[in-house]
Amino acid sequence: MPDVSHTRDGVLLSGAVVLGGFVAPVIPAIGFPVAAAGLAGLVYRGRVTLAAFAAGMAVAFGTFVSPPDAAMLAPAFMALLFVVGGMQKRPALANVALLTAVIAAGSVASAALLARLLGTTFLALTREAAAAAVAGLAEAAGGVGTDGMLLGVDPQVLTDTLFGLWPVNYFVSALLAATLAVAAAGWAANRTGAAVKRLPRLDVLDLSPHVIWPLIAAFAFLAAGRVMSDGATVTTTGMNLILGVRFLLLAQGLGVVSAFYRRIGLGRVARGMGYVLLVGADSLLPIVSMVGLVDFWANFRKLPREDSPSAERLEDGTDGD
Repeated sequence: MPDVSHTRDGVLLSGAVVLGGFVAPVIPAIGFPVAAAGLAGLVYRGRVTLAAFAAGMAVAFGTFVSPPDAAMLAPAFMALLFVVGGMQKRPALANVALLTAVIAAGSVASAALLARLLGTTFLALTREAAAAAVAGLAEAAGGVGTDGMLLGVDPQVLTDTLFGLWPVNYFVSALLAATLAVAAAGWAANRTGAAVKRLPRLDVLDLSPHVIWPLIAAFAFLAAGRVMSDGATVTTTGMNLILGVRFLLLAQGLGVVSAFYRRIGLGRVARGMGYVLLVGADSLLPIVSMVGLVDFWANFRKLPREDSPSAERLEDGTDGD
């Protein structure tokens, strides 16, 4: 007689995977974590075949609902299976980087395929989305002023700016989805008793110093754009790189702040309020990001940065309380 709870768990976890595939094209930051948790729950219960079948069903169902989404769902679920299957060996941050790249590339491919089916181009469709966003903002703000400005900005300039920043928008969306997916997978795997590499706590988060290279490239692009006769594209590329790296530096800086909060004995609620204040105050974001940048050299938290047992514990997020 089959174990009822065993069957029930398989059905529920498979359902979570399929549901994640349905939601991911609309809200990646919800869909992919749900799917990742379901896959990890299956894999670390020894039901790898069922996990692969559920992933295939998620892709098939998502493709049936919207065929262009196959360009994102197929590679993303292959990456999820790869990530979940190797969580006992690969560092969690490496899994985040891999998933971010796959989800971002898949999202762009899906949008490009949709544009082709609509008889337009990816860039034209992206510009239409930017114009629609500005129109929605204008409606929420009660319309454009008598001077033709929207909140003090020319609506056309705002549209052009939003359009030019489409790469960083895809990157940030993918980064958020990938981070939450790896966190959810680690949580689900941990519930089965499996020893996997989970995301480190914020106070011991230490990114690779290689994230500085895109920042250097960004300044090079911005400098080149200033001396070129038609350097708009080059300048926009630099701006996308700076904004993308800023999110990574912000995470590094928040890690330093988190370590400080713990050092002075702040509780979870107080730390949470502090994070909200830092992230919500625009004037503080550049300062926190700069702290993150300097931390690569200063190592304010005195974290081990070589292949050592203590570094391994930090990567697993198991060092300390």
